[in-house]
Amino acid sequence: MKKETLNNLLGFGFLGIATLFATSMYITDYKNGLNIGSSGVLGIVVLVMGWAQFITWGNNKKAQKDELGKKITTVSAKTSYHILNVSLFILWMVDYTVFNRENEFGNISLFVAVCLSMMVFPIVQLISIRKYK
Repeated sequence: MKKETLNNLLGFGFLGIATLFATSMYITDYKNGLNIGSSGVLGIVVLVMGWAQFITWGNNKKAQKDELGKKITTVSAKTSYHILNVSLFILWMVDYTVFNRENEFGNISLFVAVCLSMMVFPIVQLISIRKYK
């Protein structure tokens, strides 16, 4: 059996077992009347992220590192950055209007996250362009 096929099977098996384990735990907790906490939500996010990564690339490291793979990674990173900015801004505005905060910033943590998310891409570009000058 090829090494790549074996790695794909191992990756699929690991993600499948982790997904079945988490699903059975969440179903058991639900039947016992327990709610999913923040660790449960993070577990679901990690599993969805793992499945998306596995379905996209599998264990094919060459596809990720070739020219098309780098282009896909660059475009998806830039797109997700803009989606994150808009989402954080909308969440901040909803929080600000719904909860009627007394200060002018609303939820300070969310406001700081909005500001940081807007600054990250231009600053990284500024640092990166220094390599090519």
